[in-house]
Parts: sequence; structure tokens; C-alpha cells
Amino acid sequence: MFKRSLTKLINKPTFLGSLVIVCLLTLTFYLWIQAKDVEDRLLEQQFNLSLINLSQNIDARISNMKLIAKNLANDSHIHDWVDRGFTRNQESILVDKLGFLVEEYGLTSASFADKNTHKYWNHEGFLRVLQPEIDMWYFAYLKSAQSDLISVYHDKNKNRVDVYVNYQQIAGNGLSGIATSFDGVLDMLKNSLFAKYGDIYLVDSSGKVQVHADSAIAGTKSLQDMFSKETVDKLLQPNHFGFIDLNEAADELLGVSYIPSMNWYVVVNLRR
Repeated sequence: MFKRSLTKLINKPTFLGSLVIVCLLTLTFYLWIQAKDVEDRLLEQQFNLSLINLSQNIDARISNMKLIAKNLANDSHIHDWVDRGFTRNQESILVDKLGFLVEEYGLTSASFADKNTHKYWNHEGFLRVLQPEIDMWYFAYLKSAQSDLISVYHDKNKNRVDVYVNYQQIAGNGLSGIATSFDGVLDMLKNSLFAKYGDIYLVDSSGKVQVHADSAIAGTKSLQDMFSKETVDKLLQPNHFGFIDLNEAADELLGVSYIPSMNWYVVVNLRR
């Protein structure tokens, strides 16, 4: 009887000590889980804000370019000169205006075409009469009856990416085009938060990758090559924003934000 009582006295503190340790470990684990959840939520909020900021910055830049291109295509002084039969001694009305736009807005190019004669000028002067066999993009654009045309050009020789914004009068004969370096946007993508966690790129409305940090991917791959049709259909919706779990086991996320002025999307593929 005495031994049993003594054993209880000895074991009781040991049991209480073990219980305290278990409680402390449980509390520590719980607090760690809570802290991780808070960290994940903060990171997700950061992702969302960064995605919105990127798409809005690009949208503002393209919207401004579209306004410049539209004003150029509708310029009354240029059309007066066209209506007078392209008098050679007043060609400077057009060329000087194109040159002014290049200087004023830091453009790499500014151009104007008459849709009736297909005569084509840029800021350096008259270039040529556009031909269906050579200038297929131009004649496809005319047939499209779309006012805006946006495209990118990867200049391998100059190691530069330019974005081209065109505008054509649907009920008139003016067609304009301006271009600017897209390297600033490319730098934004490369230096963004997303580049630390995965891939970020721009795709057009069909899902084709148009701008990517890896120039070998731009223009050659599409979302359909990388993800399921169901995922692509879900992403390519103007009203869709945010992230979806692509692979919960691998903690992989896919996010998208719409760029209204381009009808393109910023897409991010994150692996945390």
C-alpha cells in the first residue's frame, strides 16, 4: 500500500509534465498553422494587387496609344491634303505630323495609309503602295472591318519588342499605325513578384502567348498547349479575375487579369 502511494506521488509530476509538454507542442503547432494561414492570405492578397496593378498599367498605356492612333486616322488636315490629290509640295503636312508624334510620345514609328489608293507613309516619308501579295496583314485588316488592330513584333536583331496599335476609319479612308517599345512592359513582367514564384506572360483573346520573358515561347505557344480545355475556357473570360488551384498537391496556382484596351490577358502560373 505504501509502495503504491509512493509510485503515484512519483508518477504524478511526470504525467503532469508530459501533459504540459503535449499541450505546449499542440499550441505551438496550432499557432504555426495560424501564422502560415495568415502568411498565405497576405501573399494571396499581394498576388491579387500585383496582378491588378500590372493589367491596369498596361491597359492605360495601350488606351493612350489607341487615342493617338485614332486622332491620327481622323486628322482633318491630313484628309484635306489627301482630298487635294496628294500634292507633292504639301506632303510635309503628313510627314511632319508623323515625325512630331514620334518625338512627342517617344514612339518607334508612326504611319498613315490611304485605304483608297493604299499609299503608305511613315515618319520618314513616303514608303510605297501596299500590295496584297506582300502586305497581307494590311489587307486582312481592311477586310476585318475592325477599327483597332494590336500586335507585337519581336525584333531579334535589335533584341527589342515593339507593340503596334493601328486604327482604321470604318466609314472613311484613313488608316494609322503607331508603335512603341514594349520593353518597359517586359521589364515589369520580369521584375514583378510573380517572376519569383513562376511564369508570367501576356496572351491574346485566342490564348496565344504574345509577350513572354523567354522570346522563344512568345508567338509559338498557346494556353491550349499547356493546360486543359476546361481550364483555358475558364481563364479566357473578360469577367474572370483571380487565381484557381491548378494542382493542389503541388500547390500550383493559375491567375489571370483582363486588359480591356487590348482584349488580351495577363496570365501567371505560380508554384509556391
